[in-house]
Amino acid sequence: MTQQMHDEVVIRVDNLGKCYRIYDNPKDRLKQALWRDRRSYYREFWALRDVSFELRRGEALGIIGRNGSGKSTLLQMICGTLTPTEGSVKTRGRIAALLELGSGFNPEFTGMENVFLNASLLGLTEAQINERLDDILAFADIGEFVHQPVKTYSSGMVLRLAFSVIAQVDPDLLVVDEALSVGDAFFTQKCMRFIHRFRERGCLLFVSHDTSGVTSICDRAILIAQGKVQRIGSAKIVTQEYIKDLYASIDANTITRTETLQKETRPNTADGKENWLDYRKERINHSNLANFLEITQFEDALLLSESFGSGHATIKSVSLREASTNHSLLVALGGENVILKIEGKAHRDLQSPIIGFLLKNDKGLVLLGDNTLNSFTSAKIKSVNANQHYWAEFEFTLPFLPPGSYSITASLAEGSLIVHSQLHWLNDALILQSDCNCIAAGLAGVAMHRISPIQTQ
Repeated sequence: MTQQMHDEVVIRVDNLGKCYRIYDNPKDRLKQALWRDRRSYYREFWALRDVSFELRRGEALGIIGRNGSGKSTLLQMICGTLTPTEGSVKTRGRIAALLELGSGFNPEFTGMENVFLNASLLGLTEAQINERLDDILAFADIGEFVHQPVKTYSSGMVLRLAFSVIAQVDPDLLVVDEALSVGDAFFTQKCMRFIHRFRERGCLLFVSHDTSGVTSICDRAILIAQGKVQRIGSAKIVTQEYIKDLYASIDANTITRTETLQKETRPNTADGKENWLDYRKERINHSNLANFLEITQFEDALLLSESFGSGHATIKSVSLREASTNHSLLVALGGENVILKIEGKAHRDLQSPIIGFLLKNDKGLVLLGDNTLNSFTSAKIKSVNANQHYWAEFEFTLPFLPPGSYSITASLAEGSLIVHSQLHWLNDALILQSDCNCIAAGLAGVAMHRISPIQTQ
């Protein structure tokens, strides 16, 4: 790439801003139309303001920030799908954007029809599209589904087709907004290889919460918070600032969440504390809030929407309890001993009943689980009579969980580990929302029995 090409400015953004009018009442819109600018019946909300930067050919710029910070608003104004309230955007050359998944696709059209539609909107002639059609279809690799309506596609298939089109239109600027997160591992790797090759001739705007991806792909990055640029500089420094701010906000949010404890009023504890609330507060303060988990309790409404099974037994309650007091928890800490209690009711006589659970992350990956047929179980129920309530308790050390949402799935079954039937399977019986300021990373952390102090010799 020549120096002249590298110096060519593809995007120039000057003092860009977007303001929305917020009306408290639908009637206020009519009043505003009648009075025009003589009176104001709205409040201003600036989704983005005072944003300025340049992007030159051959560069890759990462845009990072928390949800609602204004990242997507910025990209839409750059791509021309949103009109700025103030400031200006100047671009040179063809822009190919992958914003909201499936944007620009007509769900009633087939994949093939959408290929021609999108490619023509990006500036290709019919002859050029026909010339590149084989490459587009090969990149997408969705087979005969290309002749089916897009409304029948999975999100992964939509991504494949959309990215395949923009990969073949020779854009000067490629804009990617989080869309690659829905693709399978093989296609995501194919897209990343294309992006690395594309950087040799064009420039890239890349929005992602994956700081390692931003660091590996981008030269520079912009950190946006509450609609304003907080920092712009090298990708490494900006992503470090983002992580620092993220953990600072987690710490502050964790402290405010202790107010949830006000809901947990329980009787006196056996260790002489005035009440169970004081005991929990002391435990949380003592932990320095290393891993704070807010628990959404079991609801009967889940039985209709998130469950399946033969119906010969029904889950009646699922609760996470403190091991030392057996009190139900609304908040918990990673590293403490807890009891998961699952109670069911038999609707007919059951032979060899089984009760089990799984703890999953928000991707559905199982982190841990067990059942009453575990070989370490000392006593097993041989049978349960019809209309009889039965339950099991699982006592374990709650792992340290990285920030995010987790769910506990509960199950009633009958039979053996090899051959059994599901009586009632209940997804998301409990939701655990984790705020973590732990240094350790991974899918889950184990509680250390002992960590020695740092020693010198």
